[in-house]
Amino acid sequence: MFRYVKIRNYKSLNNLFVDFTKTKASTKKMVAIYGENGIGKSNFVEIFYTFHEILSTMSIKDFIKQFLEDSNNSELDINNLNSIIQKRFKDIHTIISECKTIDSKDNLILEFGFSYKNKNGCYIIEMDDKEIVHERLDYVQNKNTVNFFTLTKNQIKLNENIFKDQSYAREIIDLLSRYWGKHSFLSILNYEFDDKKMSFIEDKLDSSILDVLCFFNRISVRIKHGKRAEYNIVGISHEIFGKLENGSISLSKKNELISMEKLLNEFFTTLYTDIDSVYYKVDKESNEIKYQLFIKKKINNHIIDIDFNDESTGTQNLLDLLPYIVAAVEGQVVVIDEFETGIHDLLVEEIIEKLFNNIKGQLIFTTHNTRLLESQLPNNIMYLLRYSNGIKELISFDSDGRIQKNINLRKRYLSGFYNLDKKKIFSINKLISFINDKNKNNYN
Repeated sequence: MFRYVKIRNYKSLNNLFVDFTKTKASTKKMVAIYGENGIGKSNFVEIFYTFHEILSTMSIKDFIKQFLEDSNNSELDINNLNSIIQKRFKDIHTIISECKTIDSKDNLILEFGFSYKNKNGCYIIEMDDKEIVHERLDYVQNKNTVNFFTLTKNQIKLNENIFKDQSYAREIIDLLSRYWGKHSFLSILNYEFDDKKMSFIEDKLDSSILDVLCFFNRISVRIKHGKRAEYNIVGISHEIFGKLENGSISLSKKNELISMEKLLNEFFTTLYTDIDSVYYKVDKESNEIKYQLFIKKKINNHIIDIDFNDESTGTQNLLDLLPYIVAAVEGQVVVIDEFETGIHDLLVEEIIEKLFNNIKGQLIFTTHNTRLLESQLPNNIMYLLRYSNGIKELISFDSDGRIQKNINLRKRYLSGFYNLDKKKIFSINKLISFINDKNKNNYN
């Protein structure tokens, strides 16, 4: 889980520290983030997606190779390759140009304090206008917190104890001398994992560094980008999660489809009283199974089969959320922007409350659903403040260590007690007056 995040010069967040700990020994497993529109909630969530991109800059090589092999070099696929790469992979320079605070002369710095297998660690990456200039990882090894590596433009400092094979250590140092700066050390290690068998890597590297990579690579993030675009990564390896509504799998994975069908049944029949069951309609072709999701729904005392594609937007959004819910329950970190999009407030409240008691991992999400302020979550709710000088702060409702029982957080929040920008209300009133005056003049 993430214990804290420090941010310098990332988009609209030029200096922000976020503490997710309850006590020195424990971390909040669920965090709901509130704040007015445009204050930077989505930018905060996007930090975790950017972190994933930083870990993936070397992976583009294998992707291009596999893409070309699968496409049979068709002209259409080749023409689409560049747009696919831009959506899925970015180089460090592109990441910096998109994420560094506009007109900032200082470096972009991200620091993540984390905990994995009851061991605390810290990862720092710093970038100037062009490349990485500093990268550091501290973690526990043999019950002691040690520095795994510290890299700068002028120095490569690696802890030799993270290597089981010194000849392999020399290979890694050679890779760093050629690629570091344009790629992070963690991205280089990820490329090694993709390029070689895991058994080979396990013989070369200590389990502690492998644990760190495992934790980072299993983070799930879902972000909104602009009016329509949505980017996501799901940190659980299950082929069907990428195509729950329809798709095809090999015949050998039939049991996975059956297990997923049971999960979807449990999920939707629990949430909806009019859904009798959920099932996959399958079509077997040689060594492949094609499947399509259907719902048996109670309508006018009849059970009707409905193609899931014809279901409501809210129900479809719930299907999109399911992989993230599973990831959080199974023990991964999940970060979601606007958790409740297209879903009824009461249903969101029910899902969140059930998750709160069952997740083994950590769920961090932004929301505008004020009903959660009256749920069992107050000690896990934070809000993003913006002061008159432009400085922002993400603080907890229980920042004083307790919440008095007679305080209604929802009423306080809606009344503007927590830094509602009165200038915006004044501006809206002025706009309404302007429209009314204009209509009046036109009428006359």
